[in-house]
Amino acid sequence: MKGITLSLSDPAGETMLPLFIEKGFKETTTPNIYQRNDTILIVAETLIVPEERFKMPEAPRPYPLDYNALAVQYELEYIAVASRHWAKSGKPSLTAHPTGNFGKAMYGGRHRELQYTAPNPMRNIYNHFYDDPPEGFQISLEATHHSPTEFNVPMFFVEVGSREQQWRDIEVCEYLVNCILKGIGETESKPIAIGFGGGHYCPKFSTKMNEYAMGHMAAKYAIDLLTDDLVSQMIEKSQGPETAFIDGLKSKQKRKVESLLENSGLDLA
Repeated sequence: MKGITLSLSDPAGETMLPLFIEKGFKETTTPNIYQRNDTILIVAETLIVPEERFKMPEAPRPYPLDYNALAVQYELEYIAVASRHWAKSGKPSLTAHPTGNFGKAMYGGRHRELQYTAPNPMRNIYNHFYDDPPEGFQISLEATHHSPTEFNVPMFFVEVGSREQQWRDIEVCEYLVNCILKGIGETESKPIAIGFGGGHYCPKFSTKMNEYAMGHMAAKYAIDLLTDDLVSQMIEKSQGPETAFIDGLKSKQKRKVESLLENSGLDLA
């Protein structure tokens, strides 16, 4: 079974729920759980990513739902998080990314912990962003950031941004819903890679998504935070990468990454 989750406290999630229902998701006997064939839709009442910096809500615990228990109950392979995206630029966008904190947990999760992710399912959804995107929308991966970090079930975010206008736009949100449903119905598998360097929107790694499925990505601003443990998490929680891409690092940072990867067995590109 595959999983999708969204939040009713998120304007984009609120817009997408009736669209999923229109596409055949039906209520089950469990509140806030919908199902269509082999896909479960999990609806959270609270935000999936806390909104205030460095403040984790007291409840519920685990936050926002016990995705581990739900994954076991429904035998979920992974969960795609259908979400809003916010950017300072306000540019209309479609993005996808793994989650985790290379440093302090600014928006939920645990300090210096990465979430298990699902590179090939994320790739299959992401590549549908290019089918016939809404006019003027920027498409890109994002580097690993924010929560969740603590669940064993692989998760990743697929997002519509970057302002209320897009979050409330039924046609735009329906495009994202369609991309999700097409992508989770596919089984194509490409070699997995992880990434080091580049900007937050991962220009080099985004171009690799035809031939590779990107797992965790540490943007240039996160390189100085990397440790043996974090690089081990990037590898372990990306489901068996074979390659590590390095993008635009200065010599000192590049040497650091190469040293951390020295015994990893990954090809460096």
